[in-house]
Amino acid sequence: MSKSNLARSLPAPEPRPEIRLDAPAPRGMRDVYVALVLVQVFFATLPIAVKFVLRDLSSPSLALARVTLAALLFTALQRVLVGERVRGWRDNGLLAMYAVFGVVLNQLLYITALTMTTATAAQTFVAAGPAMTLLIAILLRKETATPLKWIGIGLAGAGALSLIGVGLSEGSWRGNLLAFLNVFAYSIYLVISRGLLRRYDALTVITRVFVFGAVLIAPWGILPFSREIGGLSGTGWASLLYIVVVPTVAAYYLNVYALKRVESSVVSVFVYVQPVMTAVLAVWLLGEHLSPRMIPAALLIFAGVTVTVMEGRRERLRRGSKPSPAEQECAEA
Repeated sequence: MSKSNLARSLPAPEPRPEIRLDAPAPRGMRDVYVALVLVQVFFATLPIAVKFVLRDLSSPSLALARVTLAALLFTALQRVLVGERVRGWRDNGLLAMYAVFGVVLNQLLYITALTMTTATAAQTFVAAGPAMTLLIAILLRKETATPLKWIGIGLAGAGALSLIGVGLSEGSWRGNLLAFLNVFAYSIYLVISRGLLRRYDALTVITRVFVFGAVLIAPWGILPFSREIGGLSGTGWASLLYIVVVPTVAAYYLNVYALKRVESSVVSVFVYVQPVMTAVLAVWLLGEHLSPRMIPAALLIFAGVTVTVMEGRRERLRRGSKPSPAEQECAEA
């Protein structure tokens, strides 16, 4: 058959649909974006609610209450939605070790930090998490180092050190340091837990980590909790239940929903909203005042995280591999 006859025998190509940049997002993607915005709102309100509960409870009491109640809710969700079992003593032992960094140190350091520093400062340190996670992954040889990654880590590190020093004259540097150590502990958890997260559903891992965390926190929190729970006010009870249900369980569930539908690098863009929202709410509800030095420190952190995450995403796309721990921290922040 000649080329002309072949051309006549083939159906005419259908015209390509016009791509409009201003076209509304599909319904499914709109739901994802709504979920991502809600996650950031929920996480941004966490330090505000913690501040209210700390008026009635000490940090060990609040840490125990939050982790125990969240463990119960995660257990119920895991059994209904996943029903997966953790296999063997080795995996359970690893999850118990992960709980030390991901729950025990994370919760005790974060909540104690909020007794000494502002909600805005504590939440701004959370934004430095991806750069910290990348540094730990490089040191443990789970990530490859590149010049851009080191630049990003340096920028975020400079911002974090500057932010720690913001409260030197006000006495809150200890709280800022604890907030920084909290991010450091959680970053270690994210790097070392990657292996089990590839073998088990994420809900299974987080559930077991919270269960072990509740057991490990109990020696620090059970006595002060038993003494203080009777004095918990109505506002304190409402704030405690809010902390457990909204910025813990609901935020995690919505985050997983979004991560199953978009790349973690997309999720990471929304993380930058958290400190801004926290700052606005802290000024309004807690009467906090923003230090002029906090703004350039926060910008350094955001710039460093942007460089590290974008460089990690570029490298991952080139290799065709899974999201890095740094991107994962952005998604879980």
